[in-house]
Amino acid sequence: MKRILIVSFACAAMGWAQTGAPAPRVFGPSHVVETYRVLLDRNALLLESILDVIRQKGIQDGEVLVTAGSVQECTYHYVTTTDLKAKNVFKTVKGPFEILNAGGIIADGEPHIHITLSSPEKGAFGGHLEKGCKVLYLGEVTLLKYDGPALTRRANANGITLLEKK
Repeated sequence: MKRILIVSFACAAMGWAQTGAPAPRVFGPSHVVETYRVLLDRNALLLESILDVIRQKGIQDGEVLVTAGSVQECTYHYVTTTDLKAKNVFKTVKGPFEILNAGGIIADGEPHIHITLSSPEKGAFGGHLEKGCKVLYLGEVTLLKYDGPALTRRANANGITLLEKK
């Protein structure tokens, strides 16, 4: 098994070199030390509620998973260019939308969450979750707290915040 893993990793590394893409940065190992399951009721603010639980439980490094829910209003942003420096558009939508999924990494106590919403009229859409997203009927969130190397985010030369060891 180890031999197969090493060969697979070496082949993948050669693929990165051939495409000009940088090799992925791997942080770890980490283990889940605590899990919190959170139910949000109607009119709860999604991101603000997640931030409250992160602060209450002292989660510095972890993961956010939103597995079910709906929203009546949501603000998110998305990129509009492939240039080296990102250009973002912020959008607020109102109406009944199902949360198909949402998730992200918590680094240095701050979550970076992306959300996918849907409706029969608009199809699926989404982006980076912003404050002000209001739950319609319910929101089910799981927060994982990790041990392991502490992570933070720092902006690169193009203003993109990237994970790195703290």
